[in-house]
Amino acid sequence: MLDIQLGRRNLSPIQRIAVAEKYRPIYEKQALANKQVAMQEARKSNEKNKSEQISANLPKTEPINTSEKLANIAGVSGKTYSMGKKILDSDNETLKQEVLSGEKSINAGYKELTQNKKEKYFL
Repeated sequence: MLDIQLGRRNLSPIQRIAVAEKYRPIYEKQALANKQVAMQEARKSNEKNKSEQISANLPKTEPINTSEKLANIAGVSGKTYSMGKKILDSDNETLKQEVLSGEKSINAGYKELTQNKKEKYFL
């Protein structure tokens, strides 16, 4: 279902990011499993941990960069994806609506969001 929505040509990049975010739990779960396998492999190869070694033959895993994978699904660069995610996760509902409606670009919305945070920090 989500694949069909991402296949539509009329979605803006921020809308594609919002749809791709629904895949995040799947890739985070997969990345955590890969991390656990890698840790077990590291223990297995460490001579000092002979007593803690696990005898299971575990397959080699490819590292997963969740954000890059989701950016690829959304069809945007990793940088654009991270800016869009920050906008979608922000508390500024007005800014979210402006970016989602196309009034502002992701870049302009991100700059406004970070500028507001800098101003609050210095006050």
